[in-house]
Amino acid sequence: MALLMIRPVLSLHDKWLSHTLVIGSILTACSMGCSDRDYLVAKSDVFAPIKRPFQPETWIGPTLSQRSLKTLQRFNLVSHDDSNWSRNYSRSETLERLQASIQHDPTPEKLYALTELAFLDSKTLLNEDKHHAALERFTLVLVYAYDYLFTSQFDYLRNPYDPQFHEICKMYNQSLEQVMRIIASDGQLKSGATYGLQLGEQQVNVEVRLPNLGPEAEIADLRFVSDFRIQKLLRHHQTFGLGVPMIGIRNGKAATPATEQYHPPGMSLPLTAFMKVTNNEDSNTNKPVRQCLLEFHNTVDHSAIVVNRLKIPLQTDTSIPLAFLLDQPALRRPREAATTSLLNPTEAGTGLFMMEPYNPHKTPIIMVHGFWSSPMIWMNMVNDLRSFPEIRQNYQFWFYQYPTSQPFWISATKFRTTLQSLYRNLDSKQQYPKLHQTVLVGHSMGGLLSLMQTLDSQNQMWRLISNKPFEHLKAPQHIRQNLASTVFFQPIPSIKKVITIATPFQGSRMANDYTKWIGETLFQLPEPTDAIARQLVRENPGLFHNTRLLTTQTSLESLKPEGNIFGFLQSARRNPHVNYHNIYGDTQSSTLIKNLASASDGVVTTSSAKSVDAHTQMVVDADHLSITDVTPTILEIRRILQADLP
Repeated sequence: MALLMIRPVLSLHDKWLSHTLVIGSILTACSMGCSDRDYLVAKSDVFAPIKRPFQPETWIGPTLSQRSLKTLQRFNLVSHDDSNWSRNYSRSETLERLQASIQHDPTPEKLYALTELAFLDSKTLLNEDKHHAALERFTLVLVYAYDYLFTSQFDYLRNPYDPQFHEICKMYNQSLEQVMRIIASDGQLKSGATYGLQLGEQQVNVEVRLPNLGPEAEIADLRFVSDFRIQKLLRHHQTFGLGVPMIGIRNGKAATPATEQYHPPGMSLPLTAFMKVTNNEDSNTNKPVRQCLLEFHNTVDHSAIVVNRLKIPLQTDTSIPLAFLLDQPALRRPREAATTSLLNPTEAGTGLFMMEPYNPHKTPIIMVHGFWSSPMIWMNMVNDLRSFPEIRQNYQFWFYQYPTSQPFWISATKFRTTLQSLYRNLDSKQQYPKLHQTVLVGHSMGGLLSLMQTLDSQNQMWRLISNKPFEHLKAPQHIRQNLASTVFFQPIPSIKKVITIATPFQGSRMANDYTKWIGETLFQLPEPTDAIARQLVRENPGLFHNTRLLTTQTSLESLKPEGNIFGFLQSARRNPHVNYHNIYGDTQSSTLIKNLASASDGVVTTSSAKSVDAHTQMVVDADHLSITDVTPTILEIRRILQADLP
């Protein structure tokens, strides 16, 4: 959570005001960090979608539409002068006559009338709690709606501008959802499950097939997107077409433990259910058989399918499955990590996790949060970026979580170790080039962590504390190794792009004497760094000319602009194969900020947030905390990512 940036002040009154503002900001951040509202709210009635009034443009009442009635009259299936058709004819009788007529003389009008009639009958049966009878009728809707939409002999007649076309798509989608709800109530909504029905003279066989996630991984559970509504994500992203959006929940297995360690338990995927229908013939009876395949498509990778050489858009929802994942117990800890990582970092956890199963053919985007923050700061951005098919089909989003109380160069060292292990675990033989085109996106202090993964320290960082060779250091081996990994490092070759957002390249004035005192008072450091530093100085007299890197206690103190670490970050040799992009905020919307701060985002001055080495740079009208959520930032990141796509 960000703090207000305060200018250096002179008067006693100004000192008191500065102290009060910082403490007030911290208390506000604590209260906000502790709120834990769920991302989703469950709806009360699971059958609500089918019970809503269905009012297509041709409808004139709760019975058959005038257009379908005219079709029945036209083909002599009801009397032309019958004004009370629904009273004088049962739906079952009319359905049988329609089916027989369609078998001898199929037309789109007849198919639509039969679909509409079966749909009305299905709703009646469902409202009467005759679920298995409704299953038969809903399946009939699906079979004949599919014929209407995809039978090749009707290609020249099919008119997507006809309201009837839209209405039959609605009936297909609603019927498919209710078919799945009914078979789910019998525990049969699982891969390999089958059921059969007799529809007139036709046998209908239905098989359920879930997506293949790998040799061991599979979908362990399914939830209906329509059962939930979003309450925390800023935007709800959907596309419209055929099928039923679903949430697929993995079983927590993968081909290798090396991959699974990065997958949070309960990982969920956006799926869309679609039922395909093919016509066959029973070899024994020579009667027609409809083979129906209820398949589920992973809409992260595909938002359209091909049916009879036609590209069919799927109805999709990428936001509710994301929100469902964020509400899982395994991600409660990252959600609470903003405050925990400061006050008790040993409980906060450090590491990298993925939003979806690892795909070696997609480029990773690793997002690194900043001070007093957590991976949850990225979720609105990820939700928006994944709404673009070209982004979600080519990139995968990963997140790095770390305790934000410790000096940023210590966090950068641990991040480097995590990345090295990641590449070793996932691709030790260098077989997957996309993995080695990683993009780092860092907010605030996370931008410094990201930048440091692309620097060659040579002897520069060691020279900040000593002018003598490192070999002269006297210390236990584990301390020597820890210090060496902090001051001596090279660029990670798999990082190809770094995007920094609101990053204090020259430090931040929020790190002043008051915040230093607050940090030292409230923050619990993960390691006894002060005791180790005193021991090093005591046992190595004359070795160190500057001990700030050793004795800095907190991340706030490490961000003080006076630190010579920022000179090193600007002058250190960078990997020439990395592209750098920078986004920073500049807002003067607050009178208080106008009076107390120079041009800034409220925390980092624009002079500190600008990068002299960025290939592209953009300023947005946003404060330090909201800059990751605003549309200009998200669209700029989309532009940067699209630049590398074919």
